[in-house]
Amino acid sequence: MAQNYSGPESVEYDYAQQRYLISNTGSHQIIALKNGVKTVFTTLTGSGPHGIEIVGDTLYCCNGTKITALLLSNGSVVYSKTMGSGFLNGITHDPSGNLFVTDFSAKKIYRLNTYTRNFNVFVANTTSTPNGICYDAFDGITPRLVMCNWGSNASIKKVSLQDSSISVLTTISLSNCDGICKGKSGKFYVSSWGNQSIQRFDSTFTSAPIAVVTNLSNPADIFYNLLSDTLATPNASNNTVVFHYQGTTNGLYPVTTSPTFQLSYKPGDSVITILTENSESVIVRILNIQMQEIYFAKTISNNRNRIEVDLANYPAGTYFVKLNESPFQKLQLTH
Repeated sequence: MAQNYSGPESVEYDYAQQRYLISNTGSHQIIALKNGVKTVFTTLTGSGPHGIEIVGDTLYCCNGTKITALLLSNGSVVYSKTMGSGFLNGITHDPSGNLFVTDFSAKKIYRLNTYTRNFNVFVANTTSTPNGICYDAFDGITPRLVMCNWGSNASIKKVSLQDSSISVLTTISLSNCDGICKGKSGKFYVSSWGNQSIQRFDSTFTSAPIAVVTNLSNPADIFYNLLSDTLATPNASNNTVVFHYQGTTNGLYPVTTSPTFQLSYKPGDSVITILTENSESVIVRILNIQMQEIYFAKTISNNRNRIEVDLANYPAGTYFVKLNESPFQKLQLTH
């Protein structure tokens, strides 16, 4: 019974160890799910945990009024940081290792540097009640935070990383929005308690949302697994976590022609070579182990169908490379 869900609130996928981590507010535990087997990753004291976020080898948890950092290897506590806050709920991070955390009750957003462990109030007043939040830098746009909100007719807002200003991306008819995440092709997914569904938005929020999952039970902080095109949804009321495939075969996305490619890399070098059958314009994306996009380029392969990318400015580690909508290829960068 210790491995059962109890008020599941947030889901993260640990790409390095190929497992899901689920926070449970009822038991104050984080459950690990791998190959259908559930185990207790850790048990915390105090309120929550609510939102969880993986950065490098550490899992960060919204633990009441503090952020608790846990080692992914064994679940042990690295440190806890009291934020002087009300109710920490949603959490995301940027490629520089800054955490951004929403305060549901105080209507604030905090920024915590995971290297220095210093924090500050990034947004002093969100006006609306902030809930889920995610980092966005899709297709060369100016990096930003995208946030969903609790309440009736809850709007989706963006937060500038340059000056902390907030503006409305779209006003929608959904209510009590809990979680938001990014999926394939820059699309956004938002969970709503108001109509017990997951709604999908395009990357610009200009079209009406589409319900991709319905008949849920208070869907909370959702997660999109980019490797398997799977949307993971914790249901806070009936203690379940459900998984829905969101790939092309269900008709939600148009099937596009994808160039096949071969990835070549010499260990110890910083340049990767991509050989493709497509001699026209292609989009190259490289993601890190947290599946954050660290490289994006629209390019034209030359007559030899060859593209070279220099990764000298990126640390050694695991990366994933793709062209257009082709499957990811794994790259172990050693320099």
